[in-house]
Amino acid sequence: MKLKKDNENTNSNLDWMIHWSLDGYAPRNSQIILINKINHAIGEGYKNIILEAGTGIGKSAIATTLANMYEDSYILTMTKQLQEQYLHDFGDMLVEIKGKGNYKCNYKGTCDFCIKAEYNLGKCRNCAFYTAFRKAKDSDNVITNYDFLYHVGVSNQAMEPRELLILDEAHNLESKILHLSSFALNREYISTKFGIDIFKDYMDGEKSFNYIKSNADYWVEVCEELTKSCVKNINEITGEDKKDVQVSLDEFENNPSEYSNFDYMEKQILEKDLQDFNRIKHGVSSGDLIIDLPDYKQILENKMDISAEFKPYSVSDATQNLLSMGNTRIFLTGTLGDMNKFCEWNNINPLNTYYIYEKSPFKLENRPIYRMYVGSMSGKRKGIPNWKNNKALDAIKKIIERHSNENGVIHTSSNEQAFWIMDNLKGYNFYFVGGETRNEVLNEFSRNGEEKSILIGASIKDGVDFKGDLCRFQILFKVPFPQLNEQVKYRKSLDEKWYYYQAVMAIMQAYGRGIRDKDDYCSMYILDSDFSKLFSLNKSFFNEYFSEAVKNSKRIA
Repeated sequence: MKLKKDNENTNSNLDWMIHWSLDGYAPRNSQIILINKINHAIGEGYKNIILEAGTGIGKSAIATTLANMYEDSYILTMTKQLQEQYLHDFGDMLVEIKGKGNYKCNYKGTCDFCIKAEYNLGKCRNCAFYTAFRKAKDSDNVITNYDFLYHVGVSNQAMEPRELLILDEAHNLESKILHLSSFALNREYISTKFGIDIFKDYMDGEKSFNYIKSNADYWVEVCEELTKSCVKNINEITGEDKKDVQVSLDEFENNPSEYSNFDYMEKQILEKDLQDFNRIKHGVSSGDLIIDLPDYKQILENKMDISAEFKPYSVSDATQNLLSMGNTRIFLTGTLGDMNKFCEWNNINPLNTYYIYEKSPFKLENRPIYRMYVGSMSGKRKGIPNWKNNKALDAIKKIIERHSNENGVIHTSSNEQAFWIMDNLKGYNFYFVGGETRNEVLNEFSRNGEEKSILIGASIKDGVDFKGDLCRFQILFKVPFPQLNEQVKYRKSLDEKWYYYQAVMAIMQAYGRGIRDKDDYCSMYILDSDFSKLFSLNKSFFNEYFSEAVKNSKRIA
């Protein structure tokens, strides 16, 4: 049975206007209609409501107005930058909570330790994180990120479910849950903490790389050894000569002198390690987790700060655990692709799901998509990646010259591609964005008002706004197919459409970065000829807003 799809206008009910969240701006007619549709769906008993609405509709104002109405909500964002944008626009009605690493520790000399302790709630009474956490728990509407609510609300059960769970950028839900439900054994941490090298048998030549990569028994034995060591360490902390450290957090914080701070925190970390080791052990032995290792050359070079990763085949249970944090779930996205596939891949019941679509209102002539193909960027020729393409460099120079007085963005599929372009195109004012400096670079790019600049990187396809003169042209260097790690290979073998869906979502999201209001304009150039096949064979994944721009624009040389 298909999801319920509602494109019909409904009569406006203005009772909710007292809850309108965007001060100084009256709601547009489209926003009034969408809020009433969502309220109608909630009243009809739907537990899952999907709003696919293009850029310019004002989804965040709709979301915060609904949160105001029900006064018991979580709003989840994918990035800190989007979280900050919500606070900038709606700070009066939202209370923010983030991971501990974002707060300054007041307990001198132990900041790094507290951060590594993750979500154990602080070592001192005036801990900034602990204060923010308490405030968030007592507030009506909380703005946070997927990672925090998953770890704190789902894994540690330190936050209660609420009436509304609003999931922004919901098209990324499955990939986010795949990441959050994965586990890693960090070589450096384990070597320091337990004196065990998880790659010892390979380093000693007792096991081949292919053996440790594909043999679950090897990792079961590693986790058994780690479990024994972890239990031993916990027993040393909780010896009979010490006070029982199985105390509540409130008791610990109210009577810090009665308990050893280090012992308590150390025990919490070890118990989390123990839990993770057991999950990995049972996961790989049952075949639920895929083993994903770094390149063997990295191990041979004795690099310590590398990890063995264990990734799930499916996120159905983990997704349901996150969705259980809301009695009603509202999924917000500008690009859903296919509502039935979205529900299938995220284990959402289509019979209890209400779907609403609203097309972006921006003019077609202001957002052309030019196919400026320079060849296929996938695969290799004589050992050299096809994306190392001199024709592509010439095309990029031609586009930049065409927009010589304008800022632009180049979307790559990897940082390596971005560095290659910058190394071969000297003399342009590039801003590379990626890694830990992502937000700082984005802010610097936004502040650079005079010198024309080009932002380049693999991590700017969604969750960022390039309004007005910040971006007048975009270049899609390579179709962003997912990297073929073991997890992706398995998912692709089960459903090849899933693999292409990931690339389509990334492209449509990138397209939406350059036009943010009705008077904005931005051209997009696609260099990779692999787009032609992707578009023709997966048309159902591309929404009307994107497809009409492709069909309306001619190919150019």
